[in-house]
Amino acid sequence: MKTLTVTLLTDGTSDRTLLPIVQFLLDEWSPFPHRTLFADGLHSGALNARLPRVIELFPCDLLFIHRDAEREPLETRVQEIQTALAESAPQHLPHICLVPVRMTESWLLLDEPAIRSAAGNPDGRTPLKLPKAAAIEGLADPKSKLFESLTAAAEVTGRHRRRFSPEAARHRVAEILDPSVLRQLASFQFAEKQVRDFFRTNFTVPSEKTHKAIPRPIKATR
Repeated sequence: MKTLTVTLLTDGTSDRTLLPIVQFLLDEWSPFPHRTLFADGLHSGALNARLPRVIELFPCDLLFIHRDAEREPLETRVQEIQTALAESAPQHLPHICLVPVRMTESWLLLDEPAIRSAAGNPDGRTPLKLPKAAAIEGLADPKSKLFESLTAAAEVTGRHRRRFSPEAARHRVAEILDPSVLRQLASFQFAEKQVRDFFRTNFTVPSEKTHKAIPRPIKATR
């Protein structure tokens, strides 16, 4: 059976936290075994300059391209990705636009038990005052809110508080959160729809996902 190779290209090294989320999407929709590569060392510079390098160094069947929406609409970032692909990548390169609104940390604010566990205090009782799902994509600074919540969840003081690293705990949140809760967010729904459509378009998949799929050729041609 074919093993699907997937590469994740992100804006920064800290966005490695998206790997478990990509893995979840593949587990949900890929009819094949899969492995995921992280395009380490290719985080800086214009996207159209990085794409040829990632294709050369991390060849894959499907490329996840991450851009934080930041202050722009999701549609703007998607168009920027498509423009960069048109300028510098093979035509019809299979890809997924991964655009958290406003940033990756937005996707880590939905699972309170994961935040408490990542902070090393799963049974803590300090209120975290996490935003409702409907408000998350409107937060001005999701990273600060996540770090604030992790620090509060740790319930540490004095020297231990100074030693606590919300940056490190952030990665743990990504590893243990329940990714299905992300389906409450429009930006994740958009990402999952692309993944679902990719597999439905490029593979003949019987109605039961557990059945063997019949691959159609996926080619990237100039």
